[in-house]
Amino acid sequence: MNKALVIHLIQEQIRNQVLILALEKLGFDCTIYTLNISEIILTFMGFRNKTDDLYQQYFKLIERAVEETDYCNMDEKLREWSELIYSEMKSSSLNIH
Repeated sequence: MNKALVIHLIQEQIRNQVLILALEKLGFDCTIYTLNISEIILTFMGFRNKTDDLYQQYFKLIERAVEETDYCNMDEKLREWSELIYSEMKSSSLNIH
């Protein structure tokens, strides 16, 4: 699958999570607006067997990215984190082709 597309999807998932958390801090319930594309991302990356451990690894990286991303540095951090997450997941020993 196209690496650029996967990296873009990861960026959008991080961006969505940052927005959701900001709105929740203001008191809004945003659970229905969560972007659920992790399965698609992992499939495009070549994972056939998507175990709970794989999802946990992925979401742990997403959470770290969200913690370090705010509106002042969003574009820069989105680029950095999406590349890092892509690389970490691709090099994962859980990646079974």
